[in-house]
Amino acid sequence: MMNLTVRDTLLQKATDLKIIPTLNGIINKVFHILGNKNSSFNDLCDVVQYDQAISSKIISIANSAYYSRGVEIFHLQRAMLTIGFEEIKGIVTCLLFMDNILKKLKLKEEDLFGLWEHSIKVACAAKILSERMLIEDPQKIYTVSLLHDIGKIVFYLGVENYGALVREAERNRQDISVLEKQSFGIDHQEAGYIISIKWKFPDYFGHVIRRHHEKGYAGAYAPLVNIVNAADQFLLFPENVNTSEGLILQKEKNGITREMEKIMNFLQLV
Repeated sequence: MMNLTVRDTLLQKATDLKIIPTLNGIINKVFHILGNKNSSFNDLCDVVQYDQAISSKIISIANSAYYSRGVEIFHLQRAMLTIGFEEIKGIVTCLLFMDNILKKLKLKEEDLFGLWEHSIKVACAAKILSERMLIEDPQKIYTVSLLHDIGKIVFYLGVENYGALVREAERNRQDISVLEKQSFGIDHQEAGYIISIKWKFPDYFGHVIRRHHEKGYAGAYAPLVNIVNAADQFLLFPENVNTSEGLILQKEKNGITREMEKIMNFLQLV
């Protein structure tokens, strides 16, 4: 009965979620840009592309009826252009204000950093696979990969010591989604899918978010789902290199590390 109660609570949190938190280092970088009258659209875009929180909300707003005119928008830069630079600055300012309130709840910076770091690595790896295998638009792959674990925010906010469960899964080489279902009756894929519907993400975002732990997925948007799955699994279990995607990423491992170092330095997170 307790599991049902926890499941219901998490489902409600996923439905009610309005914003996901942002790393303090990224906030400082964004505030510097917003406070500089000489900052450009590209300056802001260069930072926002590395943050799940701001990216997800901008994609959501750009796909609202007011802006989208019935056409799905999946490129972050196009979404920002659709909304407009001045409006984007206002939206980002509001998001950062709400972020400050959200962080006063219970999410630890170290947990948020772990989620951010993994998401960025998966996005970089998935983009490499897209480029090497000539599957889908690499930027499209990057954006959806950045948001693949968005459902974990619901667990961090709704479950005591969820971060410990994540670390246990990493330590024991276990699939976190299996542990989530066993413990709570719901996993971060389902929670993320609810968010994707609520926030009006493009349809394929929802499929990737909901199915990215399914190896050999053959349903709708299978090429997208399988690339994100391959990148995610490689970074979670790098010792299991027994697929063509895994072999590609093994060769590109140093490149992924260098890209992360470049991003960390750019965002002043080191």
